[in-house]
Amino acid sequence: MHRFLVRRPDAVIPLLAGYFLIEFLVRLAMPHGLRYDESQQALFSQWLTFGYDSQPPLYNWVQSIVVSVFGLSLAAISSVKNLFLFLVYVSYYRLAREVLTDKVFAAIATLSLLTIPQFFWEAQRDLTHTVAQLVTINLFLWGVIRTLKAPSLGSYIFTGVALGLGMLSKYNFALLVAGAFVAVLMHPQGRARVFDKRFLLTIAISVLIFLPHGLWLMHNLGLASGRTLGIMEQNAPDGAFAKFVKGPVKFLRLILVISAPTLVVYALVFGKSLLKNLGRSNEWTRFFEILLAVIAILIVILIVTIGMTDMRDRWLLPFLFLLPIYLCLKMEIAGIKAADFGKRFFYVPLVMMVVIPALLLIRTFFPSWFGAFDHYNTPYPAFVQQIVAAEGKRPGLVLTDGWLPAGNLHLQLPDAPAMSLFFPNLKRDYEWTASRPILIVWRPGKDNGVMPVELSNWLRDTLGPQYATPDTKLAGVQYIHGKPGEMASFAYGWVYPK
Repeated sequence: MHRFLVRRPDAVIPLLAGYFLIEFLVRLAMPHGLRYDESQQALFSQWLTFGYDSQPPLYNWVQSIVVSVFGLSLAAISSVKNLFLFLVYVSYYRLAREVLTDKVFAAIATLSLLTIPQFFWEAQRDLTHTVAQLVTINLFLWGVIRTLKAPSLGSYIFTGVALGLGMLSKYNFALLVAGAFVAVLMHPQGRARVFDKRFLLTIAISVLIFLPHGLWLMHNLGLASGRTLGIMEQNAPDGAFAKFVKGPVKFLRLILVISAPTLVVYALVFGKSLLKNLGRSNEWTRFFEILLAVIAILIVILIVTIGMTDMRDRWLLPFLFLLPIYLCLKMEIAGIKAADFGKRFFYVPLVMMVVIPALLLIRTFFPSWFGAFDHYNTPYPAFVQQIVAAEGKRPGLVLTDGWLPAGNLHLQLPDAPAMSLFFPNLKRDYEWTASRPILIVWRPGKDNGVMPVELSNWLRDTLGPQYATPDTKLAGVQYIHGKPGEMASFAYGWVYPK
């Protein structure tokens, strides 16, 4: 296969299509417990609205439409994720082809995404909005570069659509837009493209696409920004100087963590030629250098001005995942023939395509090897089946305090509306009768199953004070693929109208 990819680099697209089909089938073979982002999508699929929480709604809209057509199932959740991941690679290959002459280098750059752990592992298990953002970044940069090279009405329209969708994927897409704007102005043909009257069409299209959510954002700014700002300030030191130092240090460390595996692989594959040719440049290496430099400067400014002391690698992944294209550009303009190194490089992603699905299965089928159970192994299916059979009723509403149980329970009870008090702005109409009682569920901790005060307050404020303290029970259900005695705890109560 590695030799075939050198001869037919376009075969990378059907290869990746097959890979993500396998990933989809692997997910269906895994236990049906949902991780955080999967659970959120299962929960949010009940609504098609202009805004949800602290993230823009592009991925939520796609997921909600798929569920409305095919119904809620693990297949509906996983198919959307794997489709987006496949589109990341396809659009990345298209972007690479726009700046790289040699298709083999474009294939190398594309499959290099399998050397970034935050992408090949975390994005497969979690990450939804980030994955959608990666697609829109590729499309937007392709449109920008295409417009720089061969401007047309179509390229300006395409760029505007990609820009609007990008702002609907994640808010930090704005950093990329700023970086791209500066990079365009510094490009030899950039100013002519910006001052072209067709550029107004690009802006108008992007504004129209973003406008419905933008209006929602104006009225829900606290909801959209509060949680993210809270994460940024987690574990902040007390002193001002310590805060000033911690943020930039964390930023630099994350850059190294995300980039190091790819750099190591390239150093092993290209050897001394990699370091020797890093100084080479052309208009496109300079474009990416300016783009990434402006983004880095803006992030540092944000760190200093808002006191950001904590960051997550997923926040930097959408920018640093462009590194393989940049490195391949350096190699190509140095005159290095991709075919001479492609056979050696392609071993790496081909091995990863076998190892990653295998590890996903091993992690869930043999959780005791890892000393802890993953969310996949939480026995929501058995728990729901047990309590519904015991009560002899199906709920008219499922209510929880967190979104992880809410999405998991909604997956098991798709005919019942589900709400989480973690998202108080998202409410459902529901039926509350003697035949369709309200089911209250939460995961107990060291409180011996005492109902969280948020749930009690909701019952009191919504149903009346006489419902504030319903009868509740504890249930222990064996973890999926767990040993006898390895139990997951649930607390629940059925609330009937009096």
